[in-house]
Amino acid sequence: MKPISRRGLVAGLAGMGVALGASRRASAFTADTPSMRTLALHDNACGATASHKALVAEVERTLGDKYTPEEKQKVLAALTCPICGCPLAGLF
Repeated sequence: MKPISRRGLVAGLAGMGVALGASRRASAFTADTPSMRTLALHDNACGATASHKALVAEVERTLGDKYTPEEKQKVLAALTCPICGCPLAGLF
């Protein structure tokens, strides 16, 4: 294996710097806030709105009067559907 000269190393590092500087930001994946139409499409595709509301009602019955309303809100805000993974926070 031939050793790399100092000149070759500096030229290679400079070339890498130019290549990195000229490249664009990777934007293959972006996180956007969904529109109302997108949320409606997701809700229709999921098709579990009634079962989601039933799940929230069941949890509320299970919690009963043992907890304060603030504690109940925390529990309900953390709920997700065990089947589809949809958050159930907006259903109570």
